[in-house]
Amino acid sequence: MSDTFLLLDSGTSRTLDRARAADHVVLTGPAGCGKTALLRTFERSIVVDDGHALGEAEADRVLAGLGTGDRLALAHRPWPDNRALSRLISALPGAVVRVHVRPLSLRDVRSLTARVLDAEVSEEFAGRLHERTGGTPAFVLDELSPEPSAAFARHFDELSLAANDLLLARALGAPFDVGLLATVLALDPHTVSESAEALRSAGLLRIDGAPLPVAADAIEALAPAEQRADLLRKLALAQACRSQPVAGYVRPLLELGVVDPGLADVFTAAGHEVIDDDPALAAKVFTVAGGPSTLLARARALSGDLDGAVELVQVEHTDADALLIVATALTVRGQVGRGGELLQRSDSGLALGYAVTGLLGAGRLEEARAVQAGVRSQPAGSLADTLGRRLADVVVGTVTGSPMAAVSAAVATAGIDQAGARTSVRPDSPTALAALICLHAGELTVARSLLAGAVRGDDGRGLHADRHRLLLACTELLAGDADAVEESEFLLATKSREPREALFAAALRLGRARRSGDLHALKEAWEPAQQALVVHPVDLYTLIPLTEIVLAAARIGQFHRVEAQLNEGWALLDGLHKPPLWTALPRWNAFHAALLTGDLPAAERHVAVLEEAADALPFSRALATAARCWSLASRGDVNHLRIESAAQELHAHGMRSDAARLAGHAAMHTTDRKAMTQLLDIARQFHGTTRGEAGADGLSEREQEVAALVRDGLTYREVGDTLFISAKTVEHHVTRIRNKLGAKNRRELERALADVDLPLAR
Repeated sequence: MSDTFLLLDSGTSRTLDRARAADHVVLTGPAGCGKTALLRTFERSIVVDDGHALGEAEADRVLAGLGTGDRLALAHRPWPDNRALSRLISALPGAVVRVHVRPLSLRDVRSLTARVLDAEVSEEFAGRLHERTGGTPAFVLDELSPEPSAAFARHFDELSLAANDLLLARALGAPFDVGLLATVLALDPHTVSESAEALRSAGLLRIDGAPLPVAADAIEALAPAEQRADLLRKLALAQACRSQPVAGYVRPLLELGVVDPGLADVFTAAGHEVIDDDPALAAKVFTVAGGPSTLLARARALSGDLDGAVELVQVEHTDADALLIVATALTVRGQVGRGGELLQRSDSGLALGYAVTGLLGAGRLEEARAVQAGVRSQPAGSLADTLGRRLADVVVGTVTGSPMAAVSAAVATAGIDQAGARTSVRPDSPTALAALICLHAGELTVARSLLAGAVRGDDGRGLHADRHRLLLACTELLAGDADAVEESEFLLATKSREPREALFAAALRLGRARRSGDLHALKEAWEPAQQALVVHPVDLYTLIPLTEIVLAAARIGQFHRVEAQLNEGWALLDGLHKPPLWTALPRWNAFHAALLTGDLPAAERHVAVLEEAADALPFSRALATAARCWSLASRGDVNHLRIESAAQELHAHGMRSDAARLAGHAAMHTTDRKAMTQLLDIARQFHGTTRGEAGADGLSEREQEVAALVRDGLTYREVGDTLFISAKTVEHHVTRIRNKLGAKNRRELERALADVDLPLAR
């Protein structure tokens, strides 16, 4: 395989060409770079390899052996600094050319790898290999062997014991600090420095002192567990004494099963270091350290182990952290009012602020206002106390004040103590509350911005990271972006959730299936959603998933199974004096559910409530106008300009799909061909489709009936039996429907019917 080492850059190749014509050539480079292979390509009377190891006598013999016309080829490493070698090279008669042999480039590593494996390799694979080996050919070959660590072991054999220990220490995360390393390894500083140079010369240590990844992995794999544990322990204690980070040593100590009372302080320090980024690890570390239970409880709660956290706290005391942990567990499990009651016992401004949100969420307005007054009377001693006061004012303001003023205040509050929101145990995040308020107010763009920022900041971590992603998906669902919802759910589909988040996730699955017209998926998602609704009691902050489930239930004839919960929602809102902000969106969903069940009086009641709130909330005005237009259109009263204006208002609030559905619905019920064409164009505009892809708009009454049954999965014969027509007639209807929708096959037809409320199949 020697020829595989002769992969040289153009500069080195030119230097080699000059060297072949010179009297003598000296090859310099770290171990494994192919110096020995290059030596064999020179026809010289004297060849010396490993010149860095020459002694004085050996150097003298080489010089003495150089007769007239003799030519020397010599290879050596850049370290150690060998005086005999330097004297030999200086004394060489004639022309001497030095060649510096460098590691392989990425391209050459890829070429060498392809030759060894006898197959093409990707640039990505070659890049990883180059990064791990530094491009040293011998290391590349070792890495490609069946047992890389065993193959690599030969490179450690020629090292001193001190150099081996130094490499292991660096591999285990020791900083390149000569004083620290000398203490931990029981060496003098000079020996540490010499060992580092030896490792660099061997190609095992980079110029900056970092171990080559392939070398670090091999030395760790070959070192006995006892040796690694002992070195990690010494490093951790030394770094702790210097007030330096120790988590990097504690993690492998845990993996090795080291439990040492003498390391308790080290483990506690490590827990503090990682609790924000890896609370699960912090919980393990605090458990081993045996420190204060509040630290362990916080770590468990942040990692999602709320049961484990609650076991550790004493709620009979008024410690704010302990009360917040228990209240958080209660809140995410649907007991917002009970959580609010518990937090009233604290004197912390933050805890009392969340007490207000909990009590109001349960519909207990007067109690919430009483606690709010207490919060306002206390001076804010910290940023957290300020946040608590603002939260109390915001949530009460959504019920008793101007809805849009509450929206502005909520958005401003979301920016307070964002870091603390991710690293503290709280029943909800200010961002989630603000986004929920924005959704209810029809400010979808603002909600999306808040949640997208929170998701980026969470980076998948934090107690409320899942909630932020679910609410972002909910925002996209309301906007009609099914693809974004599908992507969000794909990321979270297998995640185990607490009841609050499980309810939102179940509603999202139903909502996506309903909007896509996938009846099979809708029925499949129904039972889990209904169960999630039973598990989680109705509260103010879950009215969106509640009414989304109600709408889906109406679609599949299961409205009777959720009617009681819907009535609980209305009772809660009535007890809060029908606040416009929280009322509008649930009433809009309930309006459509009533239409699907054929309960026109109920639909009219929902429209009336929306109209009552229209003056206080622009979103309610838009929904009231759209609902009224929808009802009139169902009776054949289609005013093109009025419909267009209502659809534009919905679109302005971010509800693109609903705007398109309103225009499409009106188009189906007008007898004016010109108005129908104009309304279909509006539907296409709002839905972002082209002509021929606007959904099931413009279908006749019979075509709507056929389309509904086909969408529900019935065969042509079954559709015919249901409607008392022949299968051939059904086929003709389906052909006309497909032509109107621009659908090439049945699958495309089902997708095209996604955004239209077709009548229930008879």
